[in-house]
Amino acid sequence: MGAMILESKGLVWHHIRAVSDADLEALQGVYKFHHLDYEDIRAETPISKMDPYKHYIFFVFHIPMIDPETGHLFGEEIYVFLSNDAIVTITHKPIPALETFVERVEKSSKLRSLVLGTGTAFCLHKILAEVFRESVALVSNLTLEVRRLEQAIEKRHDKRITVELGYARRNILFLRHVIDPQRTILTSLMNMKRSFITDDMTLYFDDVQDILDTIWLAADNLKLIIDGLFDVNEALLSHRTNEVVTLLTFVSAGLMVPTLIAGFYGMNVPWLPYAHDARLVTLIYVIGFVGMALVILAILKRTRG
Repeated sequence: MGAMILESKGLVWHHIRAVSDADLEALQGVYKFHHLDYEDIRAETPISKMDPYKHYIFFVFHIPMIDPETGHLFGEEIYVFLSNDAIVTITHKPIPALETFVERVEKSSKLRSLVLGTGTAFCLHKILAEVFRESVALVSNLTLEVRRLEQAIEKRHDKRITVELGYARRNILFLRHVIDPQRTILTSLMNMKRSFITDDMTLYFDDVQDILDTIWLAADNLKLIIDGLFDVNEALLSHRTNEVVTLLTFVSAGLMVPTLIAGFYGMNVPWLPYAHDARLVTLIYVIGFVGMALVILAILKRTRG
């Protein structure tokens, strides 16, 4: 399902989007790759890796993507078989950047000749450069989100801000988690000695490595910023809680005098002074409440000033 074969100058690019068991069985009939590699594809392994064999290399790359429903960042797998005369790319779900590149290569014979005619390793470089450049846009979006949260914290600090900070922090940490193994694979690939990986390919793969390093450094800086915003938000929430507790303490203290008066004059005994003078008792209550309000206002004004 969704299989596509591109050829140029004796080299073949076999691409499968939304791979199925039938696709893998057909692929096994054409390419005698190790059965464990096919098991990794079926299991959708969450581990990025590079497995070198005698005649080919098997890769599992993870490309950072955002789930449109949850907004969570995750790593979508790209499985690659790289040999002397063929490159096979497999995905479980279509990756927009990769599909766009495949369509461009299919429609343009000149581009197809450049991508495949230069060698399978060069084709792998072009694929990785295309998909990881899209990840730079994710970093830009995360940067804008962190900036928005910083401005929101200055205006208000509530539970929703804390939740949004948590989402942003998760995405930044997952971006680091996804990108770091890809950097390790690229480093190993640049040191790999194979007939289909020439010495000049080091420069091309180094270009992809630079993209990954840029993403990594940006994610690392965003992590430091988001950690700082978390601390600021927690401090503001704690300060707000202290203000509420302080206000409740003042109210409780101010109510002590009226409560004391009410306690005395609420007793059913004949000896309370002025108990039968309703005006005087009312005046005592009014003085108590006014005094309480004045004390609370004075203390609040002093603390906020």
